[in-house]
Amino acid sequence: MNSNNDFWIIDSNFVGVMRFYKDNEHPDKSITYMFIEEGIVMGIHGENPPLMKTRKKIVIEEARLLWQKLLNEGWQKTNKKW
Repeated sequence: MNSNNDFWIIDSNFVGVMRFYKDNEHPDKSITYMFIEEGIVMGIHGENPPLMKTRKKIVIEEARLLWQKLLNEGWQKTNKKW
């Protein structure tokens, strides 16, 4: 599930997907940021390539809170989707 510090999560309908990964290129090393990419699984059984829809960058503490919130709402850890 975790490849090169990528963390993946999928919603309870197995359609919405999010990828969390660290921004290693940010010049200010005193603040750690994470990228969050959101997308959807395509096809009835996910047989088509997924579609990434958005990407945002937030501080790591906010990313951790979002990750935990989504898990509490029924999202599940999953394998790499794109």
